[in-house]
Amino acid sequence: MTAVARLPKTTEVNRSQLRQAQSSILRKAVGENVVVVTATNEDEEKYIVDKHYFEDILKQLRSAMETLEIAADTKLFNNLLAAAETIDEDLRLGKLYSFEEVVEDD
Repeated sequence: MTAVARLPKTTEVNRSQLRQAQSSILRKAVGENVVVVTATNEDEEKYIVDKHYFEDILKQLRSAMETLEIAADTKLFNNLLAAAETIDEDLRLGKLYSFEEVVEDD
């Protein structure tokens, strides 16, 4: 299971600081440390984000979207809830199979 996304820690720099010390500033964008490149117009601000942190956020966003899609499908959601009520009993009674048991060649 993926860990919950950590909230970013931000470091603000302006464009001129970024130009003057690009290498050291880019090295600050690691893990959940995000560099905010400020601008006079807030719409022009940019974020420099660690690739792995960004990919983790995207993965969690996709997962949340899939969960919402399932929850929005009332028939599917109710079927899942019904199955969840019996899963412990089915497991105890040996009514469930592992993935390996289902796909093993005869």
